[in-house]
Amino acid sequence: MNTFQLKFKPVLILCLIGFVVASCGNDEKSESSDSEKDSGKVEQTSILKNDKENKDSKLSKKANSRIAIEEDDETSPESPEGNTAPIALDCDYFRKNPNTVLINNLDSTVDYMISCMTRIDGKLIIEEGVVIAFDQDAGMYFTDKSTFKMQGTAEKPIILTGKEQTKGFWNGVLSKSSSSNNKMSHVTIDYAGGSKAALEIDNEDSSLKLEHCTLSNSKNYGMIVHDNVGKDVHNIFMENCTFTKNKIPFKTDASRLRLFNGTNSFSGNDEDYIDLNGGTLYGDATWANLNVPYFLQSDFRYRDGVLTVEAGTEIVMPAQSWMHLQDKASLVMVGTEEDPIIIRGEHDVPGFWNQLTIDSSSPLNEIGHVVFKNAGQTTKKPNGAVFLKRSKYLKIHDVVFSKCFAYGVSIQDLNKSHLEYANLKLDNTSKLFSDWRGQEISVPDNLQ
Repeated sequence: MNTFQLKFKPVLILCLIGFVVASCGNDEKSESSDSEKDSGKVEQTSILKNDKENKDSKLSKKANSRIAIEEDDETSPESPEGNTAPIALDCDYFRKNPNTVLINNLDSTVDYMISCMTRIDGKLIIEEGVVIAFDQDAGMYFTDKSTFKMQGTAEKPIILTGKEQTKGFWNGVLSKSSSSNNKMSHVTIDYAGGSKAALEIDNEDSSLKLEHCTLSNSKNYGMIVHDNVGKDVHNIFMENCTFTKNKIPFKTDASRLRLFNGTNSFSGNDEDYIDLNGGTLYGDATWANLNVPYFLQSDFRYRDGVLTVEAGTEIVMPAQSWMHLQDKASLVMVGTEEDPIIIRGEHDVPGFWNQLTIDSSSPLNEIGHVVFKNAGQTTKKPNGAVFLKRSKYLKIHDVVFSKCFAYGVSIQDLNKSHLEYANLKLDNTSKLFSDWRGQEISVPDNLQ
């Protein structure tokens, strides 16, 4: 406006001299001409100014939590144009607005701030590019009545992070939602895990699809799927996700092995392994080869179906633990010469873990290109790394028994068992075959 006043200062002087009427008429034409040249900038400035005053007034009334009404009763927190400050969402925000869309403010580095463990009972959509910063001990809790969709892109990911870049600064995301529409795509959860994990799934009917997500810098676990979640877990799916720079990348139960596939990465953490509670698994399943070992925390039992262990899989066993194959189950544990399957003790000590028991008569049972390390019962019998029970079937070949306590294979009843073996090797292990009493036996060559 200063330029505007200076430009017409001579005209105003002429008006004072005596050409008021004519000059004012010319001034109007001149102003009209200048206005056209400025392409309506003065008018636009006035509109933006009035709009800003109106928005500032609403902001002061609603403490940065204004709502813009959208279609289908959806609401979105609104920010004045050009505003670079994040919008604070108070603890009651999602209760008062059960159908919310969080949108990306292109003028702001951080779009929203959350200062508490906010509860979400309704529908929440977070659009691409949105950044949410959480106060200490804050987070998101999705109840069993909620549904959520966080749809980022590779170019515009959604970022959930702490106000401070400190591991465990905020709690993380806890979901008990069973909605089949729940999805997180291209979402980064950073500097969370102040409670248990950056992302917790904790409900029997929980459902979630994770794609291209990154969970990093958690003080504890990157992700936990709790024991009470449905055993089959066909409703929880992970693909192309990265768990890195956490204390431990993932914790779940052995009955949820179907969660894992080779598309996800779990390396680069303080402790690189999958924390796998023991348990019982039912139905066909694949024990997938990952880029980190599985640390089986207690005994594992497989009751029915076909369990396929992929080449290259590594399983770490705790003290005096065992694996048990039940009568209705089948085991296909076949690696390759270049990529063997490894089952070893947590500590490199003979007899640290007990054994794999084959209590199944399935003709599919096969163990090949496997390294059994640190196995064998030290105080009980039978004491082989593998124990074949009476009238059971096993084809075993190209296996190394390394630092096992006494024997490679124990057989309950040689005359009634169905054993095929070839190329079995001992490495710092005393003997190959024993009976169920721990006594050495000779297996005829014609069984090979």
